[in-house]
Amino acid sequence: MFFKDSAKKKALLAAKSAYVEAATLKGDTREEMAFKRRIGFRSRTHLDKIFIEGATKTARHQDLCEQATNRGLEHPPPPKVGMFQSAKGPNGVIYTYVPAEFSEPVFLYGGQYQTMEIDAFRAIRLTQEIADKVSFDLDLEKPIVTLQFLRDELAALETPDSEADTKE
Repeated sequence: MFFKDSAKKKALLAAKSAYVEAATLKGDTREEMAFKRRIGFRSRTHLDKIFIEGATKTARHQDLCEQATNRGLEHPPPPKVGMFQSAKGPNGVIYTYVPAEFSEPVFLYGGQYQTMEIDAFRAIRLTQEIADKVSFDLDLEKPIVTLQFLRDELAALETPDSEADTKE
């Protein structure tokens, strides 16, 4: 068990140092640009997963608060964002990292979307603004696009209406 935890800790530290390295690279060699793009793709995945985590943890927190209220107990503390996420990479599981200044707002947007404080369009816009800042931080030539799954869901909702209009 000790070795597994040690390997995971090393992988988490490597994820953080990879982001920091990508953000501090100032050259524009092919290798440096490829590294920045790779970290950009990981950051996109990270932000998407953080959004989902915010929605999931917020839903669970609401349930726990309701149970606590029904039992006359204190409400549990609000959920917090995880600093690391895991994702499937070409060689197995990898860990991703994005600084808290970017992760925390996206986590909150996921929670606000879950509680319907913001709609899907606003969630996408706000999260994309953060993604644009990450893209700038990493000096990417093209900004990363987040919440594609939500964009696709909205597009699918619009498609039946437009198909019906063309058939009439």
